[in-house]
Amino acid sequence: MSSAERTEIAIQDEAFLPDGETDHTETPFAELSRLMVVAIDSGQADKLVWTAQTGPNAPWSGTWTAISDTAYLVMATGVTTDGRVAIAAQTATDPAVHYIDEAPQGPGGAERWNAAVDLGLPDGVDGLVQLVMTRDAGGRIEIFGVDGTTGTVWFIYQNPDRIVDKTEQITPPGQSEPVTVHVKVPEPPEQPWSAWQALTGDGIGRLTIVNNADGRIMLVATGTNPDATPVYVNQQMRPVALTAAQWSGWTRIDDAASGTAGSQPAAVLDREGAVNIFMVGDLAQVVQIRQDPPGGKEWSAWARPGMTRTVMFNVTAAFDGNGLLVLAGIGEHGELFTNLQVDALRQQWLGWQQVGKVPGFGLFMMDYNADGRLALFQSDSRARSLSFVDQYTVDSTSWNAAFTQLAAEGIVTYGVVRDLTPPGAG
Repeated sequence: MSSAERTEIAIQDEAFLPDGETDHTETPFAELSRLMVVAIDSGQADKLVWTAQTGPNAPWSGTWTAISDTAYLVMATGVTTDGRVAIAAQTATDPAVHYIDEAPQGPGGAERWNAAVDLGLPDGVDGLVQLVMTRDAGGRIEIFGVDGTTGTVWFIYQNPDRIVDKTEQITPPGQSEPVTVHVKVPEPPEQPWSAWQALTGDGIGRLTIVNNADGRIMLVATGTNPDATPVYVNQQMRPVALTAAQWSGWTRIDDAASGTAGSQPAAVLDREGAVNIFMVGDLAQVVQIRQDPPGGKEWSAWARPGMTRTVMFNVTAAFDGNGLLVLAGIGEHGELFTNLQVDALRQQWLGWQQVGKVPGFGLFMMDYNADGRLALFQSDSRARSLSFVDQYTVDSTSWNAAFTQLAAEGIVTYGVVRDLTPPGAG
């Protein structure tokens, strides 16, 4: 979960749901949003489908609705500058990447989607095996994809506004005659999207995406060797990075202390503005590395935020309502562990505690509700089911005792996103 997204709408003092009441027996909210899941559903001919909470902190609708009639293979989710859900997905036939975002709500707050924009594919590429997306420092959507043949990472972005010189006639105060002035005004770009570009280097297998505190995008990548999977980082060197030359280049960060990657890395900003990367590494335990200084190109030594007594399979990370990092990890027997960081500067952690058991092994994600309570989402790749469990209260170390199932079958892949335009908002 991106800090840039978290701060898009500031936490509101003395703001309570529902109806703006200030009675402190009500639940405070961090932002006016609802959680939404977008997925590819094999039970609906591999169409993009969505389900969501019916409002901020509300129950889930219980229905999966198709976005279009097109079949897709891979997908990613994000949020536009004005808070609408955005999707990038590659079609199953005649491969091309489509960009889809939310349209204005229909009568009664009905969800609607804009028509897909065909972004094509990079020249010479037959298809991409993974997509990720986020907003850059200028608020524009950027999409990244991995070529499964060469391991090259390609990117495409919404073009920035043009600055146009205009001549206008104005009448200064106290005068009767107009004068001619020249002004520079922003106008939409002539082409909404850039061309596809390749980042220098190849051999990339999977990507994790995160934003620096100033909005610059960072990619954390794993290589393609399944026996000793290397870990790399690559980040924008300026807030508006329009070419591959404006990226730092791939730098390998795993070493003998960390071991190579035993899981896809998770990346998250801490309250000091530093990107933290977590993964299952040496001894099949979670290891951590942190930007030092925050926002820079250098990294700390690898550390361990505590160890468990079981082999760890997966880890994900987020921050809670206080901005403190929370880790969730899965053990070899499906044990669900969590760990809370209590001090970012001193790197103090409460330690791993088992809070439950996951309903299967698959894609693992964490995001927060409107009131700041975290939610963990877990798919089962065998049954193709999807379930979630919520943090018990805001900033709690306890979690609800049972997972809630969102889908019993059909979920090929999914993304969790916060819709900042929930029904009735605005």
